Amino acid sequence: MSLRLSALRQTLSKNERLKSYKRIRLLFAEGQKMRTQSLLIYFQFQPHVPDAPALGHLQMGVTVGARYFKKAVDRNLIKRRIREAYRKNNNSIKSELAEHKMNLDVFFVYTHAEVLLYNQIESSMQKALQLLTDKINHISIPKA
Repeated sequence: MSLRLSALRQTLSKNERLKSYKRIRLLFAEGQKMRTQSLLIYFQFQPHVPDAPALGHLQMGVTVGARYFKKAVDRNLIKRRIREAYRKNNNSIKSELAEHKMNLDVFFVYTHAEVLLYNQIESSMQKALQLLTDKINHISIPKA
């Protein structure tokens, strides 16, 4: 096996994370939302800007409310599980975005009142990403 380790690595890089306060507020104010079993998903599509470096740019954010999970350890565990499920399953949506020349901001809000197992979170994430992929295929954004 002569595959390099870096070729096998899948990471959630820093530029794939939605950190801009302004863009997050805009996403919550003007974006669309939908729900899966344990996630509330806020999302907003934009046409690809020719000056932007990445085609099919996808940025994501995650939050878990302190209302149900008082301990930061529990909130961080859930966020790690959500990010890992997203990282492992986002390749199809990235290729759809590149094909349709679109960008996407997405924010996942954990809404379940108890800590779910990883495979439950992953199935919810797969369903969420499939719904987003379906939205990409049915949306038409006017060219800028």
